[in-house]
Amino acid sequence: KYFNFQSIDSALQVYNNNGVPTCVSGGACVPYNIFKDGGVTPNQLNYLYISGTGIGSSTLRTVHGELTGQLGKWGVTSPFAHDGIAVNAGFEHRNDHEFFHPDYAEQNQLLSGFGSAAVPIDNSLAVKEGFAEIRAPLVQDLPGVKELLIDTGYRYSDYTSNAASTKTEFQTHTYKFEVQYAPIQDLRLRVSYDKAIRAPSIVELYNPQLVGQIVSGDDPCAPPVSLSQAQCARLGVSAAQYAASVAGAAVGGVNPIPQCVAGQCSQLQGGNPALKPEQAETYTVGINFQPSFLPKLTGSIDYFHIAIRDEVGVLPASNIISTCANTGDPTYCSQVVRSPQTGGIQGANLATGGYIIQTNFNVGAALVSGIDLQLSYVQDLPPGFGSLQFETNGAWLQHNIFTPVPGGPSYDCVGLFGQTCQTVNPHWHHIFRTTWNSPWDVSASVTWRYIGSVRQDANTGDPLLKNSNYAYDQYNASIPSFSYLDLEATWHPTKILTVRAGANNVLDKDPPLLVSQSGLVAGGTANTADTYDIFGRQLFVSFSAKF
Repeated sequence: KYFNFQSIDSALQVYNNNGVPTCVSGGACVPYNIFKDGGVTPNQLNYLYISGTGIGSSTLRTVHGELTGQLGKWGVTSPFAHDGIAVNAGFEHRNDHEFFHPDYAEQNQLLSGFGSAAVPIDNSLAVKEGFAEIRAPLVQDLPGVKELLIDTGYRYSDYTSNAASTKTEFQTHTYKFEVQYAPIQDLRLRVSYDKAIRAPSIVELYNPQLVGQIVSGDDPCAPPVSLSQAQCARLGVSAAQYAASVAGAAVGGVNPIPQCVAGQCSQLQGGNPALKPEQAETYTVGINFQPSFLPKLTGSIDYFHIAIRDEVGVLPASNIISTCANTGDPTYCSQVVRSPQTGGIQGANLATGGYIIQTNFNVGAALVSGIDLQLSYVQDLPPGFGSLQFETNGAWLQHNIFTPVPGGPSYDCVGLFGQTCQTVNPHWHHIFRTTWNSPWDVSASVTWRYIGSVRQDANTGDPLLKNSNYAYDQYNASIPSFSYLDLEATWHPTKILTVRAGANNVLDKDPPLLVSQSGLVAGGTANTADTYDIFGRQLFVSFSAKF
């Protein structure tokens, strides 16, 4: 249950009706007695309560067909290989439908503590696809060439959607090409190139516009003011509003700009039917190895480079504020809509203004690159004691670059965290697991999870990463590296039953403490990043059965 804002207003607007407190609104309203200790009755409380209810469903309908052929059976084989060419072709039709209908209370923002209003959606997106793939061994079992093969594929997609008077339609072409070369049995080299797309989702296309809250940090032009008059003027603040905000009191009949509550200003969210698909070009270079002199060692190392353009997203709110204030760039300044009445950016709806625009559009570009590492080694123990298995999965992040506006400047979030970068992006993180596999249907493992250190983005000096609330954050300047220790045991008492038990974060390590007021985390949420273990030591027991 929630308190109903509408009922609260009605219950407090009361007049004396011949000695009887009576609601101005009349009807079923019950006056709320706030002037007498113990004067609140169950009837008064019940009138204030309301339940919010929303119903919804997500439906995906798929029709899929494909044919696979091993053409070697008909003699379609390279003259230097013994395995034939394999082909696959097919089609697919998908229809994705999203439906959600909140009740009157949720749609009209009547629920105290619920946050912003909920919005309904009832739209579909359909796609027709055709695809083909060829895998062709070119050379096999010749001197210096254990195997050389190519793998290539193509896919055509046609997306359509009708939403009231708005029709969305776009076609895409994607493809891949890979070469694998194994000079000997122990080693395989891989090089691949992919052209990929991600179509915008129904929510990204059609979610109705809504004014809600965003973790933005304080308004730098509201008390306490942290920007100059010229900077605030670029952000839509008049000279009179700036003077009153600096004074912290009304000046010449003009009130100070109201400050955002708990570091959360307002944002205008919503879909955009004009969105285009995201497009990515990816290439990888990697090796797989299993040396014959150490056959129980396997591993792979891959370099990846992913370049994305027309990424669906929003300009980060902190980036909007700082770039507009420092440059006056209309691309950014147009995203700040101050309330005509108060000058604030903590409005409640479209009509009154007072928000930062965060509706979806195709932003500039992104680039992510780095190296993935996987290693596994099995060591046999003396007879009757099973074996030890060592596994490592790690990743080194080279770049995590974001270009907010096409052709504009970029910033790299590798090694950083903060209000603009949003996520924690260490250069290196890994999971190292050691497992004892006993001959008695029992295994036990110990896992070391490592997250590298990161620095706060606002402290780098990059103007694109500047936090509008401060020039340098000494308290949250960095987060040190974190290591977690996990224990787990698995028992198979029968062929169908599995029992697992263990403890995560055995040493009960606390997560780093981040300050919500600076915009690093949302007000009212845990004062940390979800990359880290929030709940400390966790014990678990599970049972599963396969029939």
